[in-house]
Parts: sequence; C-alpha cells; structure tokens
Amino acid sequence: MHKLLATTIFAAALAIPVAAHAQMRSNVAQPTEGTMFGLGAGLTLPLGNYSTGDNLGFHALGLVQMPLRHTPVHLRADVMFSTTSHKNGVSGSTRVIGADVDALYHLGDRTASARPYILGGLGLFNGHVSFTGGSVSNTNIAMNLGGGVLFGLGKTTHAFAEARFMDIFTSGGSTTFIPITFGLMFKGN
Repeated sequence: MHKLLATTIFAAALAIPVAAHAQMRSNVAQPTEGTMFGLGAGLTLPLGNYSTGDNLGFHALGLVQMPLRHTPVHLRADVMFSTTSHKNGVSGSTRVIGADVDALYHLGDRTASARPYILGGLGLFNGHVSFTGGSVSNTNIAMNLGGGVLFGLGKTTHAFAEARFMDIFTSGGSTTFIPITFGLMFKGN
C-alpha cells in the first residue's frame, strides 16, 4: 500500500509543473470540443489479489473521443495493453488487453488551458497469466471509473494525465488495478 501511495504522489507531482505552465498560458484559447485521437502510456498499479501476486507494471493506451451533439458529454473508446511481472521470484507475467467505451464529461470552461474531466464505462478485457509450466487466459466484462486533466498545448494538440479504477469481473472474483496514464491528444476536425 505504501508503494501505491508513493507512486500516486510521484505521478501527481509530475503533473503539477505541466498544469502550472498551462495555467500561465491561459490567454490562449484551448478548445476541447470535437473529435480527438490520442496515445498514452503509464503505470499499472495492481490492487487486491492482483497486487498479492504481481508487481507494479506499465501500460499503453490508444483512444478516440467524440462529442455527443448538443451535450457536454463525449463518447470515448480506448484500447489498452498492460503487463505486470509476478512477485517473489515467480517467473512469468500477467498481460491484460482490451477495449472499453466511456462517457466523458469535461468540467469548467471549454476554452480553459487546463480542463478536468471525469469518465466511466464498460469494456471487454482478456487477462493472460503465464507461469512456469503453463498459462491461463480468460476474457471478461470490465468497468472503469476515473478522472483526469486535459492541458492545452495549442489549438489542435493537448496533453492529458488521468487515473482510473479498473475492475475486470473474473470467475470467483475480480482483477482490479489503477492505470495512471500520461499522453497526447490530437484534434481530428
């Protein structure tokens, strides 16, 4: 738990200078509306039973985000690949790959240079656990809930930092983790 707290504080500390820089540029309008495409990467923090057997890992994310006409809500679809290694000298790893669809709501002024958002949705994820002598693989429904901040870097490019709680419903329990993601988004139109 101490590693989780330290890592979360470290990730937040990295985001503070970016937010401060974005706030200094507040005289430049940073519209967050329209279709956007993005790529991100970051840390995967296993929780619960998952954290008992696996170490801190990493993930990569690709996304497309589209506004729902005449509403402040956006529809976001993303694909994630995550991997963690096993603890205590156990060989192998846990790989999670899947996609989800989220409702995303931006908070604050749409022309602000830094704009927080919340998101949540459902997806389908495959968990593959490899170990000496074999492997196990299952595909299950997942849910996620989280939030982040979008930072304007220009009229068509944005940086983002976000954290989500992910829960993959596996038979007899669940696989839970927190992906902390940093990335870039590009305006599509």
